[in-house]
Amino acid sequence: MSEIDSTGPAGKRILIIDDEPLIRRALSDYLTDRSYVTTTAADGAQGLSEARKGQFHAILVDLRMPRVDGLEVIAALKAEQPELPVVVVSGTGVLSDVIEAQRQGAWDYITKPIRDMDEIAVVIERVLERARLRAERDRYHGEMEQLNRLLEAEVDRQTQDLLAQNRELMALNRASYAISTPLDLDTMLNRAIDAAISATEGDGGMVRLLNPATDQLVIAASRGLPESYLASARAIPLGEGVIGQVARSGRPRGGRDFANDVWLAPLNEEFHSYLCAPLRAGDEIVGTLGIVMRAERGFDDHKIGLLANIGNQLGVAVARIQYAADLERANVQLEQANAELRRLDTLREQFIQNVAHELRTPLALVHGYVEMLAQGGLDPDERQVALNVASRRVRGLVDLVESITTLQDLDRQPLRIEQVAPAELIRTAIQMAEQQTVATGIELRRECPPDIDSFPGDFTRLAQALYQLLDNACKFSPDGSTVTITVQETPDTILISVADKGIGISPEEQAHIFERFYQIDGSASRRYGGTGLGLAIAKEIVEAHGGTITVQSSPGEGSTFQLELPVAPIS
Repeated sequence: MSEIDSTGPAGKRILIIDDEPLIRRALSDYLTDRSYVTTTAADGAQGLSEARKGQFHAILVDLRMPRVDGLEVIAALKAEQPELPVVVVSGTGVLSDVIEAQRQGAWDYITKPIRDMDEIAVVIERVLERARLRAERDRYHGEMEQLNRLLEAEVDRQTQDLLAQNRELMALNRASYAISTPLDLDTMLNRAIDAAISATEGDGGMVRLLNPATDQLVIAASRGLPESYLASARAIPLGEGVIGQVARSGRPRGGRDFANDVWLAPLNEEFHSYLCAPLRAGDEIVGTLGIVMRAERGFDDHKIGLLANIGNQLGVAVARIQYAADLERANVQLEQANAELRRLDTLREQFIQNVAHELRTPLALVHGYVEMLAQGGLDPDERQVALNVASRRVRGLVDLVESITTLQDLDRQPLRIEQVAPAELIRTAIQMAEQQTVATGIELRRECPPDIDSFPGDFTRLAQALYQLLDNACKFSPDGSTVTITVQETPDTILISVADKGIGISPEEQAHIFERFYQIDGSASRRYGGTGLGLAIAKEIVEAHGGTITVQSSPGEGSTFQLELPVAPIS
């Protein structure tokens, strides 16, 4: 869009987007009478097409339109022509619509019905003036950036001139020696400060390093400064005070005005002059180097440039050490990631082996019994036994497949929220788990007060979670023992616990038992069956309800798993 001038409405092009013909016509006629040039569009799609074809100074857009509504038009224009003023003409009467429109990029708004047409002219003139001021601001910023580049080039030229002088070269050589010797960061910084104090005839100095995470400069080393100052010195935000401005601009500074700088004022009683230079590593500023003097002194460009060159060398050295430290941390993190990948690969292999084992054994039994039934020769009792065993094993295979597919469904299917009665939930979970207790004689005991209120949740998923906990408890409990499921109520939660008297879980294993495919004994020859999915399924179902699942256990003393589910509505 061409630059907006301040010569008044004559010739200014206004695009009107409204699906009501009478409003379009009224707005167009009014603005035309005011010497504007208008173009109209009957809907959002046509309006966007017109906006992209022509150069407009402002756009009036209705919010409620078919096909493409006003909010979509505003968002598209903000992305494509951010400097184009867009005014909302809202007839909804809902303040939130106007707020959302302005959040999307609208500059101003007019409410319908429009009782005073002159309001339109006032709003348009106001946004056109804002657009003009923005254009002037951008031009000014461009000129300032160009000026900054010219100033930096001048500083670089003066620095090269200073490097040609013998006295400065000697000082730089002394500083270079202190910086280039392979040392730890603290020793290098202290030696560099000593060299800078000597080169500038200073009495004290300090290095502040920039923390990129907070954009603050923190003291990393110092020489000759009062302990009281160091004890109370705070981190300096980037851009604040002389030190913060040097770090932001990348230009060294010197002076004697301590009192008016909050960060230097504590040094005012003992010192009366200062020099500060950035620590530069290429185009990056990593900190500042500051020198203070007790005497009141002025500094020419040579002295300031000398400290700047020391700062440049020190900046490169600091960046090199920081890079080495970052590289070492990255290597440690990489090794940790590789170890985690190896662990996950082991889990995957164990999972494949376990699934194969869990499939092979029952399939072999089913196959054998089916062949015996097919060959005949079994009396009725033997046939019934064969059918019962085959049926039980097939149900086990179905449970295995359902466990695997349940994890996929958890990621893809939303919860079906309804009011869940705790007593009914416990009864359903126990019925699902009773098949596993027939051969072992394990008793499933429930302790659920009948007056506990229902709570919001997905009944089917929660029953699956409890079934997985009951199945896990029965699997690791001795024959004839008791597994107890208890329900309690607090003002904000429903607490459901499953306690067994099984083998227990060590603290080391407790950190991993809720991971997918993890098993305490992952080998194919392990004593207990399963694929390592049950507890992971229970955890993900509970967390999908905004709840938590925890375990308390010690080896040989059994385990208690507790579900904590919120009673508040699930969003």
